[in-house]
Amino acid sequence: MKYIKRSVFVLLALTFAVSNISDAQDSSPLNINIPLRTLGGKQFWTDIRIQGGWRIQRNHYTNHCRVVDAKNIRQTWGSFDQCQQRFETFIEKGKIEPYKNKIIILLHGVIRTRNSLDTLGRYLKNRNAADVISWGYASTRQTISQHAEKFGELLSYFPVDAEIYLVGHSMGNVVVRRYLKNKQDKRIKRMVMLAPPNRGSAFSRAVNDNLLFETVWGVSGRELGGGFKKLEQQLGTPNFEFGIIAGHLESNLVHNPLLDGPNDLVVTVEETALSGGADFRTVNSTHTRIMNQRETLQYVQRFLKSGYFESPTTKKPIR
Repeated sequence: MKYIKRSVFVLLALTFAVSNISDAQDSSPLNINIPLRTLGGKQFWTDIRIQGGWRIQRNHYTNHCRVVDAKNIRQTWGSFDQCQQRFETFIEKGKIEPYKNKIIILLHGVIRTRNSLDTLGRYLKNRNAADVISWGYASTRQTISQHAEKFGELLSYFPVDAEIYLVGHSMGNVVVRRYLKNKQDKRIKRMVMLAPPNRGSAFSRAVNDNLLFETVWGVSGRELGGGFKKLEQQLGTPNFEFGIIAGHLESNLVHNPLLDGPNDLVVTVEETALSGGADFRTVNSTHTRIMNQRETLQYVQRFLKSGYFESPTTKKPIR
């Protein structure tokens, strides 16, 4: 018991200290840092700035920031201003490479992390002369509007003449649409939506009052369920080319009794549709694995490059 009390005291003391660090001024000295690999906790961190594989991340609970390098080793930590200054120093010293003209951003879904898009990221990186950036955000800890605000902050650091391409999985697409409600970025050229709940999710609505669902999916998950009617009014439609890939699990052995019609066990094919889409396809996959399917990888690459999934003559636009 004595050990537990002591541990709790130390944890509270550290939390108080870190919360004060988050308010430090630009002139504050840099904090002592031991360059160790970060321990994870990706649901608690949001990427504020990404360049050359390096990241400035902000902790959801303490609001303090850290700089991690391309190998996920923490290089410094403290207030955002402190980390920003150190980040610029790393750029000046050549440790952080400049942006390429073409930038592809991957956005994961709720309760997932950027690691869920590793296969897709490697596939695109091997086929494009581009920066492939997988954006991590604390998907269950904040509202979709707050995620959209952080996404806009991420975009603000990219060059003004960059060409930006987006690939979102599940809720990642809704985050982009929330951002686009109030802002349009002419640098964004195309986007592929993977299993997007563009019309909400019947599954989320069915279990929206379940305590376990709320605990796991968080506030963002509730917005996709019972709160979607309100959220939908805050979503924009891309003014650039976008295509949609929906999951249609064809197995008779596994199904979700809460969903009617073709679906990926979480979102129905019908719920993914969004008027204005330049092309539409389904792949035989579950919701959680759709980004790793060979067919999906090929579709994404082709659409980002040419604006269609198969060919100009086989496009299936959504009216």
